[in-house]
Amino acid sequence: MLDNSGQKQFLAHFAVQGTEHAGVLNLDGMNTKLDIFSKDFLHLKDEEMNCVRGVSKEGFSISAIYCVPLTISGSHMTLQPNYVVIGAHHLEPEADVVTSISFTFTEANHLFYELGTFGHIVRRHRFSFGQLREILRGVRRAPKHRRRGGRIDLYYRWDRGAIIESCCKVGIITIWNATSERSPSSDGFEVRNRARVTVSFISPCNLEAALRSVWQIMSLFELVTQSCQNVEDVTLEHKDAPEHSYLDLRFIHRESEEVKSVMPTDVLVNGGLHEEEFKTVLTQWMDAEQPRGAARQRFIDGFRRNFRYRTERLIGAANAFDLLPASDFTKAGALPDEVELLLEKFETQVRTASKTSANVQEYRERILNNLSLVRSLNLRSKVLQRWATVPSCISSLVPEMPEAIAHSIRARNFFVHGSPTPMATESVYELSSFFTDTLEFVFGVSELCSCGWNAERWLNERYSLSRYKWYISNFSGSINRLEAAIAKHKTLKTM
Repeated sequence: MLDNSGQKQFLAHFAVQGTEHAGVLNLDGMNTKLDIFSKDFLHLKDEEMNCVRGVSKEGFSISAIYCVPLTISGSHMTLQPNYVVIGAHHLEPEADVVTSISFTFTEANHLFYELGTFGHIVRRHRFSFGQLREILRGVRRAPKHRRRGGRIDLYYRWDRGAIIESCCKVGIITIWNATSERSPSSDGFEVRNRARVTVSFISPCNLEAALRSVWQIMSLFELVTQSCQNVEDVTLEHKDAPEHSYLDLRFIHRESEEVKSVMPTDVLVNGGLHEEEFKTVLTQWMDAEQPRGAARQRFIDGFRRNFRYRTERLIGAANAFDLLPASDFTKAGALPDEVELLLEKFETQVRTASKTSANVQEYRERILNNLSLVRSLNLRSKVLQRWATVPSCISSLVPEMPEAIAHSIRARNFFVHGSPTPMATESVYELSSFFTDTLEFVFGVSELCSCGWNAERWLNERYSLSRYKWYISNFSGSINRLEAAIAKHKTLKTM
């Protein structure tokens, strides 16, 4: 793989309108640029910008994908790609040629923490004859007096196969230890390991579909680690490339986030410590992605910001519930007869008046839509129904949650519609982080529980930096602050 951290330059020939031209690809994160030179006038049509092919002087195939022109001045063209693929084969982004995608992420080793994979044995017991023979082979040329005695430290790596292997609708997801090592010498030895995720697709897919599976998986991983994560070292397998030949994929416009380290016991479910549970959650998460992906993405966009809050995050956390499939909710109960008759009367009046009045016709659709909302579930009801699916081992710890949900939705409506709230405006802003955490807590916990997460096991484990447990432990104090803000505003209004 190529080094993702620094700048790398490739001198190459790139094909422009069927003719090869000299060019330079400078890989430098957000500043990546592709310069192409020619004696003749250069021009690329929009569809040709989808993939600009080149071959470096080292023999690498380069695919600059979804390029944007920065400068075009006759015989010189500067492009900025959205993706760059480098390897033994070109990649057409819209062709179904990707058989697998593999990647790691910042805290992968902690989310898939395996006890016993690496270890250290100090010789305080007798070795078997075979073990001693293997050790002595390395010192057979040493003087006889240095072949015995002393202390032996054995450092081992135990390869036990895949940590997680999950079969789901997109294919087979394998999480495994990718270990690199340097041969022992007088300088010592070095073994490095990164847990990697590989998705082997049921059938070849295009680049967009392959990347979609990565973001689906990462939305779960960011939820269970309760933090943003940077996807790193992405490789693709092309159906026509030689066996065990992989293409390096670079994201040009995806900036790296600051990621706080997590402890293996701080995550909601650990792939190395709770293998079967994690496999169940991962499988069900991926299989339910089709109707739930938009809601999950809306949620995770805010949740991954950790303790950085803005009003847009509160709005997004609330709107995520509106994006959930209708099958998640029971229909609203029938309205009282007098209310239903009143609604029907209003609707009839609006339809009749719109036939003779241009002003009423202009507002006809808006009025009818607002009247229909009375018959449907409102946002607060949706959040409460999702909260009702959370097991009692969690809900019993935060008994005032329905009150917190109600005020969180009122705060959202204040920021969206300017709706009145039972507290001062400054209090809404001061408590907006609590309202945001409340909606994100309900969404995240309910989604995980629906995928087979063992909430009771999680509650009984030790923790230090778990955001969700921190929310539970601080919930009572947050409710007290909320009630104090409401009481203060009520007192001021009566004065």
